[in-house]
Formats: sequence, C-alpha cells, structure tokens
Amino acid sequence: MKKTLVALAVAAFASSASALTVYEADGSKVDFDGSIRLRLDKGDSKVDNAKKAEKHSNLHNDGSRFGVKMQHNIADDFYALGRVEFRFDGTAAGTDKFGDLYAKRAYVGLGSKQFGELTFGRQILIGDDIAQAGFDYAYGTFDGTLTAASNSAVRYDYKGIEGLQVGVDYRFAEERVNNEVKNDTAKSGYGVGVVYNFKVAEGQSVTLATGYTRDNYATETNVRSYKDAWQLGAKYSINALTLAADYAGASGKNRHVVDKKNDMGQFGDSFVRDGKFDTNWFRVGAKYAFTPAVAAYFNYGHGVVKNKTSGSAAAKYTFDKYMLGASYKVHKNVLTYVEGGVGKVKRNMDATPVAKRTNKDIGVGLRVSW
Repeated sequence: MKKTLVALAVAAFASSASALTVYEADGSKVDFDGSIRLRLDKGDSKVDNAKKAEKHSNLHNDGSRFGVKMQHNIADDFYALGRVEFRFDGTAAGTDKFGDLYAKRAYVGLGSKQFGELTFGRQILIGDDIAQAGFDYAYGTFDGTLTAASNSAVRYDYKGIEGLQVGVDYRFAEERVNNEVKNDTAKSGYGVGVVYNFKVAEGQSVTLATGYTRDNYATETNVRSYKDAWQLGAKYSINALTLAADYAGASGKNRHVVDKKNDMGQFGDSFVRDGKFDTNWFRVGAKYAFTPAVAAYFNYGHGVVKNKTSGSAAAKYTFDKYMLGASYKVHKNVLTYVEGGVGKVKRNMDATPVAKRTNKDIGVGLRVSW
C-alpha cells in the first residue's frame, strides 16, 4: 500500500507543473508557458590510440523556450486551437547556444473529444510519441528512426477510446529553390502510429506503441530516393519503478545523411548520393522514484548502421551508449539533474575494423518552468 501511495504521489507531482492562464472567459482560454533550461557539461573524446581530446567546460542553453496556446469552444464538443512556441537556438548561436529567436512550433486546428483532433502547420508528429524508454535529459542512448516533427504537416489524432491514441500525419516539402523542391531534401512523407496505455493491476500499468514513417526526397534525376522507418516501444510501471524498451529500424535507397550526433561525421563520412543504408537501434532503460521529488535512471543503447555506396566499400558503424542520471524536483516547476554518458562507435569497411571512437560526458542541469 505504501509503495502504491508513493507511485500516485510521484505521478501527481510530475504532472503538477502547469501553464499560466492569462485569459479565460466565454469559452476561450489562453495559456502562457515556457522554461529556461541551462546545462553545465564537461567531456572528452578519443579515437583509437590517439591522444585524448578534452572538451572545454561549457555552460549553455539546453532547449529554453516559451509559448502561447489558445483554445476556443465552438459547440458542445467542438473547439478550435492554436499554438506558437519560440526557441532561442536559431542562427548566430555562440558557444552558449543562445542564438536568434525563432518559431519552433506554429500550428492551428480543430478538435473534438469524440472525433479527434486535426492540426496544420509546424508541429510535432505521431512519430515523437512512440519511444518509451527515454529517461535522459541530456545524453540520449538511442536515435529514433521515425520522422518526429515537420515545418509543414497535417496531423490527426484519435483518442476516443480510453488509453488509446491513433495518429496519422502527412508532410509537405519544406525547402524550395526557384519554386522547385530543393535537391536532397524531403519532398513528401507520411506517418502512422498507435499508443495504448492500460492498467494491469493496482499500481501497475503498461504502455505499448508502434509507428511507421515514409520520407521521399527530391533528386536531380528520376532516381527514387527514400527512407522507410519503423519503431516499437514498451513500458511497464509498478509503483515507483518503471522499466522500458525501444526498437527502431530504417532502410533507404540513394540517400544517407551523416548523423553527427553519433560521431559518424568524425570519421569524415559524407552525403551518399548512390547507395543503400540500413539502421537498427535498441534501447532499454529503468527509472526509480525514491520520493515524489527524487529519482534515479539508467539507459543503454545499441545500434548498427550499414551503408553501401555504389562502386565503393561497404561501411558499418556499431554504437554502444550508456547513461546514468539522477534528478531532483526542488519545486513543481524547478528541476535539477546530473547525468553521465559514455558512447562508443566502431567503424568497419568491408568487415575490416578501421577506427574506434569513445566519447565521455558529464553534466549538471537546471530547468525552471512556468
């Protein structure tokens, strides 16, 4: 019974942070929300037997934002909504990662509790809801393969059945030159996903999720260029303990972009115009809430990326990432955390080991929200 009460308190504490309502009357509501997020981190990296390269300590922006959300009731079960969210990490960002202010999200839509919600614009997509094991605030161990956001998309979500969310989206081209879609950028795409959460017993719940996305890219010729991606997620919570796992895969033809987050770019790889690639990622994680305010969490991720360029050697990248962290909620709107991460990547060319790289990072973060 005591553990169940702790779990309920944790859930209530986690969801207690709320936006500031600046207007509410006649069926209309306007909320103002945001958070200032800063992180101080330090790290190093090492390639094979070369000298270790120390990273400078850096205090920087870590996704600070603010936004406004509006909702207007049209009829008994119909409403209109809109949201705009601004970030500070646009162009001209320095080492502190504060740059130009820009609109990260901007969308409008119509909704109904019975029939679902339809939104248009610059927004997060259903692909962002599939992963379940991401407990980190800074050093992720898993790279989801689904397209999770777009600057030009239509999204529909149905939540008419308790615990069930079904979402679909369609994406339009985001970059054009002389009224034509810019080469090597997405010209269209779509996604679908399902998330189902249900209780299995007192103090226990399960979340299952799956999704698929397709991206089509513009080329100078009629040669097809695309990426197919799929992902699965599962989470089990019992009282104050949460266990979760994610799997993600992707394959494509005639397009492969270097993912510098995974240090592939550190090996000098570049855009591949004529080739195929396959990606597989797996992640497990655990989180335990000692009190409603204090938690510890862990993630491990493993990934393999294979890339074959026409007329050249096949490259294979193997990733192993570890993350350990602890968080403390000083107040319902104030979060502090400390995290450490280790990432290892190995590159093979035609099954022959070529290079290995190890990155180590440790950071302390503070987030103040409203």
